[in-house]
Amino acid sequence: MAEDVAAADTVLFVDCSLDQAPGQVLLRELTAVPLKPGLVTHHLGAAELLRVAQDLYGAQPRRACLLTIGAGSIELGEELSPSIRAALPDAQALLELTVRQLLR
Repeated sequence: MAEDVAAADTVLFVDCSLDQAPGQVLLRELTAVPLKPGLVTHHLGAAELLRVAQDLYGAQPRRACLLTIGAGSIELGEELSPSIRAALPDAQALLELTVRQLLR
């Protein structure tokens, strides 16, 4: 994935977050952050992935954004929680708006 990120002009990551209220939708610009010692690549966040792209391929996107939805819980299940389900229209609208802005 780092190779794809390094080759991209712009990236938009979409993920869940345990650090925000369940169903809360946030969008933020990202910059590369230093890797923590002993960090396993399977557990990299988007900002760390930008650093790996820079370190391995000497490049990173001109712009990087992260859209997150507060998960509340990441327990296994077959359905989305009510708070996530309720947040999906807002997340979709923000995602569409962001993609349009990034493509300009």
